[in-house]
Amino acid sequence: MLQSPKDLEAFYQQNDPWQYEITPDDKKRKETILSEIPNKNYRHVLDIGCGHGFITRDLPGENVLGVDISSNAIRQAKAHETSRVKFLQSSIFEIPEQIQQKFELVIITGVLYSQYIGNSYNLIYLLINQLIVDDGILICCHIDEWYKARFPYLMLDYYLFGYREYTQRLEIYIK
Repeated sequence: MLQSPKDLEAFYQQNDPWQYEITPDDKKRKETILSEIPNKNYRHVLDIGCGHGFITRDLPGENVLGVDISSNAIRQAKAHETSRVKFLQSSIFEIPEQIQQKFELVIITGVLYSQYIGNSYNLIYLLINQLIVDDGILICCHIDEWYKARFPYLMLDYYLFGYREYTQRLEIYIK
């Protein structure tokens, strides 16, 4: 069953509702994600499902855009905006309509679960394909037990590691 936008907005009434800023597992997950991003110069970077910007604000790149469906999450994230890091409220399904930009690096964390996207995996693949440049890097990090997507790109590597009471799956792709 899909989680309603109203429920997400209520959840994000509180600051940092997932407690990313204070949870050691989330700090470890963030460090792991950042350490696995190939060392390149990225002009345009997109973080899908950015929440309040916990990972977004530390991503490499000249222009980093964090996107989340929750306007309350984006309101919190905007407190961390800089000339380099910006935030936008949007559903993953609306991003290509709202942004006519292609990205060298796309990060997706905690979004590709059935409660958020239903069974729309093929549509997600198409949308990501529209957003990422050829030879662009895609990083996906999700709870392995809940995550079903596998992108039609070359998987450079993947890792499984403990995360809270789950196993986190980190995948690194090149288009």
